[in-house]
This record gives sequence, C-alpha cells and structure tokens, in this order.
Amino acid sequence: MNIKTDEIFTLLDKFIEDCKIVSKKHPYIVVILMHEYFRNIWPNDPFIEQKFSNDKLDSIILCLKNCIQLLSLSKDLGSYIESSEIENSLKNFKINTDEGDTQIVYGELWKSLDEPYITNETQNILKNILEKGGISSEYLKNKNILDMGCGSGRFTIALANMCAKKVTGIDLGSSGIKIGQETAKKSKLDNIEFIKNNVLSLPFDDESFDFVFSKGVLHHTGNLKQALNEYHRVMKKNGKGYLYLYGSGGIFWNSRKKMREVMKNIPMDYTLSILKIIGMPNKRYIFVDSWYVPIEEHVKREWLENFLREKFSSFIRIDETGDPNIDSMTNSDYSKEIWGDGELRYLISK
Repeated sequence: MNIKTDEIFTLLDKFIEDCKIVSKKHPYIVVILMHEYFRNIWPNDPFIEQKFSNDKLDSIILCLKNCIQLLSLSKDLGSYIESSEIENSLKNFKINTDEGDTQIVYGELWKSLDEPYITNETQNILKNILEKGGISSEYLKNKNILDMGCGSGRFTIALANMCAKKVTGIDLGSSGIKIGQETAKKSKLDNIEFIKNNVLSLPFDDESFDFVFSKGVLHHTGNLKQALNEYHRVMKKNGKGYLYLYGSGGIFWNSRKKMREVMKNIPMDYTLSILKIIGMPNKRYIFVDSWYVPIEEHVKREWLENFLREKFSSFIRIDETGDPNIDSMTNSDYSKEIWGDGELRYLISK
C-alpha cells in the first residue's frame, strides 16, 4: 500500500466510528454521507458529475475528510430522535434484516424498478456482455437456458427475448419471481418459466442446460463452492455460461464490510425513504443492496480461476459491466489499491 492508501484506511475507520455515533441522533445525515462516500469509491458516477479531484485516491481522501467534518458539526445538532416516541417509530420501519433474509432485502428493492429498466436496458446490457466474450445473440437461439438466481427475472426475460427455446429462472425469493412472472406475461413470452428453489440444490438433472447464466448471486448463498458445483453440474458438455461474482481486497470491498457495521442499525425502509428524498433513481439500488444484504462473500480472483480451470474446458475474463455508462474496475490508475481483484466476470465453456 502507498501513503495515500494508508491515509484512506485511517480516515475510513474514523468515518465509520463517527457514523455510528451520529446515526443514533441523525440517521438521515449518515445515509446521505454514506451515499456520498460510496459513489466516490466507484470507478465513476454516471448520475452525478461532481467529484473532489481527478486523482481518484485524492478524491476519496477529500471525500472522507469532508464527510468527517460534517459528522463532527452534526453531533451538536438537536434531534427529535432523542425522544422515546420517535425512537420507537424509527424501529417500526417494516424491513429488519436481523432475520438474515436476503430475499426480503432484494424483494423490496425490485418492487421499485420500472418496466423499461427490467426489459430494454437489461437486454442491451446482456448483449454487450456476450459481445465482449465473442458470443453473438444468435448463439442463444433455440437453446435451453438457466438463469441461476434470477431475482426479479430481468435477465431471464432478456434471455427469453433472444429467441431461446426455453429459459428457466430460479430463485429463493417469492417477490422477485412474482415480478418476473408479471413482466413475462405483459411481454407475452411463452418460452419462460420461473421456479422457487434454492440454487444450492437445483431441481434439475445433470447436464440439463446449454447455457447457464448467473449474475451477482452465488456470493450471497453462504456456500459458494456448493453453488459453483451446481452451476457446473447442470451445464451440458460443450455448453457455455456467464458468471459474475464480487471480488475481494482494496478500499472498495473493505468499505462495503465496514459500511454494513453502521447501516445495520438504520432500518432499510428508512434509508430508502431518505435516498428517495435526495432524488436517487430507483435502478441505483446497489447502495441499499450493499448495505443490507445479510450474506456477502468476497472472492479471490486467483481462487476462482483455479476452480474454473479444474472444472471447465476454458473461460474468458470480461472486465466490462455491460453498461457503457459504468467504467471497469481494472486497467486504470490505482485499480489494485482501490478495487482489489475488481469484479469477477467470465464467459465459460464446459
């Protein structure tokens, strides 16, 4: 680590401790400042142009210093939440992740997504992902496809719109599946099926699918290796797939862990209401996802690539997100220091 990185981790610890104190009287201030810090540790912000510096490490340092100063000033502000009546009303917000239910968190977030995002934007992202790996949309034609951990079904629907023979979306959450079913019905798709089931024990025979798609799911299962073994088991020989997992290391992934230490004490619905007040678009739910999901495993790239070499015939690393408005976490200044192993995206052949 360099001197700037050391300074960031020192400031981050101070920021987190001050947030814990201020959250007891002014949780709305903490939500706003957490949002400000989080957007500054992403490669870029496609919604807000303002930044502290063109040097990314300097920008993060200045952001943390600014947030810490504001927290210091807010400690002496009066607060209604000091009264027992307001304290109780804050606790009564309906989402409480103490029950450890990943599906509750995502179910609430998916309800707010609009149909154009679920359909049009998602399909463009999917096409971009496939093209970066040298796969045309034609490849999916007449294929039997699994969306492993389908959530709201947005990629299930995008895959079905690419002339697949059949797409099966599987997820443990009822809310997401319901949204997917409703959207598929509106889109008049008859080549799609949604199943409620745990991805750690898929209800399919070995080698059932030509293409297995899993985006940002398996690191939330609590048993990544078992999930990856299931991913491999249901893929046909000579089949292909797409896999996306969270990386590890660096300022970014360590910050996610530390932010959850604070946000677990602020009800999720309260946070959503504050983010709505400041105008955050619904589709930008990554902030709340990161703060409240009860299980999140950060994966070392070396470990994952060794697993893929052992289980599959080949794989291609893809650095792009699929969204042209979002920069990659690799191949830029300070990539390793800020984003560690980055985001782990692969097109895989069995």
